[in-house]
Amino acid sequence: MPIRICNADTPELLDGVYKVRHKVFSEEEGKFEATDDGRVIDRFDAYQTSHCMAVVNNEEVVGSMRITLDSPLGLPADEFFDFRSHLPADSKLFSCGMYCVQKDFRAPRIALGLIMMASYLSMSNGVSHVAAPINPAIAKLLKRVGFKQLGDEFKDPHFGLPVLPMLLDINDLNDHFINFVKQNDLYNFLHSYEYYTFSKDEHVIKSGEPGDMAYVIIEGEVEIKNNSALLGSLKEGDIFGELALLTEDVRSADVFAKTDVKAMTLHKDAFLKHLHTNPDQAMKLINTLGQRIKSLNEKVI
Repeated sequence: MPIRICNADTPELLDGVYKVRHKVFSEEEGKFEATDDGRVIDRFDAYQTSHCMAVVNNEEVVGSMRITLDSPLGLPADEFFDFRSHLPADSKLFSCGMYCVQKDFRAPRIALGLIMMASYLSMSNGVSHVAAPINPAIAKLLKRVGFKQLGDEFKDPHFGLPVLPMLLDINDLNDHFINFVKQNDLYNFLHSYEYYTFSKDEHVIKSGEPGDMAYVIIEGEVEIKNNSALLGSLKEGDIFGELALLTEDVRSADVFAKTDVKAMTLHKDAFLKHLHTNPDQAMKLINTLGQRIKSLNEKVI
């Protein structure tokens, strides 16, 4: 099954986030005291400046991360380290925290997906830096996407756990999806994308099924087939499934993950919402998709 990482923007997803925190922090790791209702929530969850990412497997939330935008009420990261002394005067700060994933689903690709989604959400909010007081075990992953270590490892004042202070300058973030966004000036769409991971040989798109999303490959390669005949392959930075945003047709071909694949997906309903509320930005995306379709037709002809 593919793993989906998305904004927890429904009551059901938010409740799943609070439950998975309890399962990981209280039941699996014993960091927090168990609660009667089986949920872990704090004051920052009540602020409109906080956003939760959910890791979803077969409709079940199995992990999460919270991202909080700076406000007069401060940030959760302020309780761990003085990040602000490392920032320029005109900076705008996001804080990452409450990272948790159930034991059966812990893998570098999940942690990296949450980190990247936090970075994308930061960009869509005009943030310049992301502060992350993190478990040293995921430090290498953060460095891969541009985070820098600000100080030595120390003990969390609340639970005595090891913490490493790390900071991302958004200008240092560089990956295929961000390059796609920059090239097509689609920053307003960032918060509508979701992050998917597929294992090698996994079915990504099935012929004959209704299409409801387009894909941008961040890492890996896919193969397009029709009745087992290979039509082509796509790699990092390529788009596929885009006709689903523009037509009511079913999928016309099968797509398989040739390798492990990481992709960003834009759902049709989010695209149509942008089309109505921000037509200029939507037209830019339509132009991008049109160029992609033209390129594919030229290859076939």
